[in-house]
Amino acid sequence: MLLILISAAILAIVNGQQTGSAPHPLSILPPPGDIITGYFFPDHSVKHFAAGKPVSVVLGIHNDASELYNITAIMGSLNTPTDFSIFIQNFTQQIYHQVVLSGQEISIDYTFMPDPRLEPRDFVVALTVFYQDKTGQFYSNTFFNQTVEIIDDKKLVDWDLISMFVILAGLAAGAVYLIYMSVVPHLASMGIMNKKTKKMKKVETSKADDAEEWIKGSNYEAHKKKRAAASSGKKGTAGKS
Repeated sequence: MLLILISAAILAIVNGQQTGSAPHPLSILPPPGDIITGYFFPDHSVKHFAAGKPVSVVLGIHNDASELYNITAIMGSLNTPTDFSIFIQNFTQQIYHQVVLSGQEISIDYTFMPDPRLEPRDFVVALTVFYQDKTGQFYSNTFFNQTVEIIDDKKLVDWDLISMFVILAGLAAGAVYLIYMSVVPHLASMGIMNKKTKKMKKVETSKADDAEEWIKGSNYEAHKKKRAAASSGKKGTAGKS
């Protein structure tokens, strides 16, 4: 019994290797259907995509067929510009399942992100929308297939953060100024500022009185009197002459 199970497992592995895995949807695309597509990149007017940063594209779809279509998914890839068959990166598939009746239009968003490890240089970006009719038949349209430049957008200085600090500092300074202009006149009207001024004058007067008291009875006071007497004597002599 064990031998039979082992043989069955080996046979399954061999059959799996012969048949291989299912091909990637982007490698064998379904035929195009009767839709008209248009696109634009809201944040990238120039086809410069930063490595490691999300890129959004808006896809407009017009159903030009006589039957409805079910917009099922969008996928994308990054390829070498010299050989489109060489895939560098497959972008994440996004599922929609939005029905578009005959003659109607819809807009859907798709976001992808180039790998942050990519070197800055030219690549080919291909974006494909998949849809099916009411019988389940799949179709596809590659609505974007162009050479783009992958750039390194690492910021040496975070200007957004600096701008935020400048704005906060300006708001704080403005608040302090408004408080000062509103409080000081109010204090002056209450007489608080005048009381402080009077106290300062009293302190200065008391300091002068203390200085006069300190020199009384000292050698400096005797010296001061002698200078005053000598000065008076000189004035008297000058008057007689």
